[in-house]
Amino acid sequence: MKISPLKILLVEDNPADADLLQEILEESDDTHCSLVHVERLKDALQVLSEGHFDAILLDLSLPDKQGVSTVAQTHEAAPDLPIVVLTGLNDRVIALEALRQGAQDYLIKGKIDTNLLLRAIHHGIERAQTLKKLRHSEEQLQRLNEELEHRVEEQTDELRQKNHSLQSEIIERQRLEEELRHALAKEKELSALKSNIISVVSHEYRTPLATILSSSELIENYSDKWSQEKKRIHFQRIQGAVHHLTQLVNDVLVLSKAEAGKLDFNPSIVNLVVLCQELIEELQLTVKSKHSISFETQGASCSAYLDEKLLRQLFTNLLWNAIKYSPEENQIQFRLEWMQNQVIVQICDRGMGIPTEDQSQLFDAFYRASNVGTISGTGLGLAIAKKCVDRHDGRIMVESEVGVGTMFTVTLPLSR
Repeated sequence: MKISPLKILLVEDNPADADLLQEILEESDDTHCSLVHVERLKDALQVLSEGHFDAILLDLSLPDKQGVSTVAQTHEAAPDLPIVVLTGLNDRVIALEALRQGAQDYLIKGKIDTNLLLRAIHHGIERAQTLKKLRHSEEQLQRLNEELEHRVEEQTDELRQKNHSLQSEIIERQRLEEELRHALAKEKELSALKSNIISVVSHEYRTPLATILSSSELIENYSDKWSQEKKRIHFQRIQGAVHHLTQLVNDVLVLSKAEAGKLDFNPSIVNLVVLCQELIEELQLTVKSKHSISFETQGASCSAYLDEKLLRQLFTNLLWNAIKYSPEENQIQFRLEWMQNQVIVQICDRGMGIPTEDQSQLFDAFYRASNVGTISGTGLGLAIAKKCVDRHDGRIMVESEVGVGTMFTVTLPLSR
């Protein structure tokens, strides 16, 4: 089957550079390119409006436009086309700014060969297609959200009409109004929850997916030149991103079930000491942080009639928060204390602490303390921890001071 040549738009005012790029592209045996050359940005924008191209090679210094603003203007005119910037300046600041403005790659004139240029073009096309798919997914999510809101509005109107038709029957109306208010409130809560979940998942998936994509591309193209240590680092990045995505999915599923009143509770005899030790080992292997977790237990018992799955979710979220919001190499304290009819679990860190004004809302879904800064998170961990505790008819309390640390205390009954 005959493969159509890639149609490339070259925006370059130097004829010698343009001829050199033409020669470089013609040297390829595997990829055929059809090059359209213009010397001004104005002409490039006109050509883009009239025909289809697969990629753009863009000089940053043109007679009618200078600097990275050429990238922004070109990207605005053709947002789905990959832009490979060509410049004679080996300036990292300019390169990063060009990428922020919409370019997919950055090549230095005089250092370009056939393989480098074709790799930049092909990778740019792949990344542009991936971004286009992401935008399409976001648009679909937005449409779903709008449809959901429209259904809520329709249901609200329907409920109001029913309420109006029953005004003549006072007693029945009062009963129906109460049912309608409850149904409407629940519908709005579920609508808000779904909207927040869509927003969080859309946002939180991007970074780990980008990490997986970039690391896999680097491994594919350069692993034969790397040491085993460098390969291991990129594999660990991929594994960490996958773990983050898995944890996010688990958190969303648990929260959705809890909000719908469908969070399963399946208690059995659990050896808490063994469970806690397993969690510590799993967490330190997965997170690979420099924190140490000290574990101690007081009292004679070590088994209890509790839900092991919910306990894993509860302790993992609390320990992960202690690690995430504490400086590296700090020690996390994990304690069990057995009482007559209950077990008390305490997890303490010497991290940044939680402002007093935030502590009353800590267990609300999607709420995050005001001092977390750029530390990533969804605001689901503590909300899920509270749901797990509530399902056991237990209690969870927090004591925290900014700059000193935080202690969560969980009290679980040994019999229900």
